[in-house]
Amino acid sequence: MNKGSLGEIAVIGDNSMVTGFRLAGVTKYFELEGEDAEKKLAELLKDASINIIIVSEKVLYKVSGRLRSHIESIAKPIVVPVPDRSGAVEEEESASLRELVKRALGFDLYKGGGS
Repeated sequence: MNKGSLGEIAVIGDNSMVTGFRLAGVTKYFELEGEDAEKKLAELLKDASINIIIVSEKVLYKVSGRLRSHIESIAKPIVVPVPDRSGAVEEEESASLRELVKRALGFDLYKGGGS
């Protein structure tokens, strides 16, 4: 899962989330929250070997506007927000995250159809 056509995959999140992805074979994982998670996300965005960054929704929702704009303006790596063990972010908070996923994948993952 971690290498090949997908390239490198990195995960940033809480212990449960990171452990799940480690069990799935991801070797670049970071159990971080808050400012530390934001700094690591910014660092991973500059790493040419990373093609996909899976990040806790709560971490991604709290990043600075500047970093969010940067994420929205790049094609690679793809940043995929996922809920952590405490569940999904509130509906209004998740709207911009949903748009990030839709832009990255080319379709609305939550509707399951084409764009």
